[in-house]
Amino acid sequence: MSTCVINKKFHAVEPPERVGEVPEPSERVLRVAEMFGIGADESYEVTLYDGLALDVRPGDVVYVTGPSGGGKSVLLRCLAEELGRAWPDVPCVDLAEVEPPPDQSVIDGLAVEFETALRLASTAGLADAFLLLRRPGALSDGQRWRLRLAHALACLLAPRHGEPGRERNEADRRSLREPARLLVADELASTLDRLCARAVAYRLRRVADRWGVTILAASAHDDLVEDLAPDVLVRKHAGPRVEVHYADPLRGREGTR
Repeated sequence: MSTCVINKKFHAVEPPERVGEVPEPSERVLRVAEMFGIGADESYEVTLYDGLALDVRPGDVVYVTGPSGGGKSVLLRCLAEELGRAWPDVPCVDLAEVEPPPDQSVIDGLAVEFETALRLASTAGLADAFLLLRRPGALSDGQRWRLRLAHALACLLAPRHGEPGRERNEADRRSLREPARLLVADELASTLDRLCARAVAYRLRRVADRWGVTILAASAHDDLVEDLAPDVLVRKHAGPRVEVHYADPLRGREGTR
């Protein structure tokens, strides 16, 4: 178990790059600052998160949702950093950094056993024979996103060769001594049609349950909550206001900060 405490503020105007350097605000910067009643210097701070405490455990699905521009991506990065410090030996893959090999077909590019590759492709919604035989350049934007997801899962599962075939029940998953592998997925399924997005969310929940992968995900869409069934649901509102809901009522109090 790890309790992550998030504090995050940002300057209304970026501070100078060098010590002692005083940036001169432009006329437009001054006019915007006057319109919105803020200081046109780096001393004016905006608070996104003020002492937000989240109880994250191995194998959890954490889902952050809320309007665009509210700070969901910031929270996801902070959580990944906090868990990286708490679980230093845990493999972590950020979906945004995954690039499938462009010169290989979908099925050839997944560097795991053939049966596992098929299973991961299916998990990502690529269980179509013609898609499996194509190269990434021949796929649509949504299909390429799903291919990146399949590769991210392959990267996490490959180090423990053979383990994907072993089921874990809930008691096993919660009693793991070692923290689970970590997947970070910002803008989860945002490029997919909503029916496909929900199907992917449902399969990701199965990934967390079956293989003990801890998932940190964020999206402006709240239609994924039912299928993703997050252990920790964070609803980000404007300003520093945040709602945190735990699937297990014994884990913490639900509330609004």
